[in-house]
Amino acid sequence: MQPGGEIAELQGLRTGLVRLVAFPSASATLVPSLLARMKQQHAQISITYLEAEPPEAVAAVRENRADLAITFSYPGDRVDPHRQSAQGLRVATLRRDEMMLVLPAGHPLAGAAAPIDLGDLADENWVAGCPRCRGHLLDLCDRRGFAPRISYETDNAAAVFGLVEAGIGVALLPALAIESVGRRAGASIRATSGQDHRTLHAVTAAGAERVPALAAALRALVAISSVV
Repeated sequence: MQPGGEIAELQGLRTGLVRLVAFPSASATLVPSLLARMKQQHAQISITYLEAEPPEAVAAVRENRADLAITFSYPGDRVDPHRQSAQGLRVATLRRDEMMLVLPAGHPLAGAAAPIDLGDLADENWVAGCPRCRGHLLDLCDRRGFAPRISYETDNAAAVFGLVEAGIGVALLPALAIESVGRRAGASIRATSGQDHRTLHAVTAAGAERVPALAAALRALVAISSVV
């Protein structure tokens, strides 16, 4: 597909096929809800699904390997796939996704009623996530005047919880990633004082909303994004 992402070059949509791509934590939350809603309301529309992080997902739409990408971005993201790489595509905001601290249940701040400043955890070991999530953590901590001691890295949210529950470290996870795993007795979830967050997006070719199958998928995605 040409850089402009012209609607005439989208393949398959006119026959009721939508090729969906989304990041891992959406796979267990937004995607199942979207597929269930589409099956109930638009059973004639076929949907295929591929999991990919935002940069690869945006590229898939640009290269006509996907029709709809669910992505995310962080405020001040130095490498944001929704800037130059998404030029000519349609990027719609879905909602805000809060960043939450995950602490061992026995941590001194686990029962704190007020949101926690990241600076209060400057001496902790940290469990970091995907490369972009790790970069965001580094940026946030830098603003608080410290460099986090990252001893463990994994993009598996369940593994993050396991490490935190074992007392290995603390972590910062998006609410959607926490939802994908479910709250666990051995971990305490607390808000940050900086109201840290990321933003969820829907990325399509320009004008793609005029294709009935994709328009239906976009409406369903907006609807379920407000409740998941």
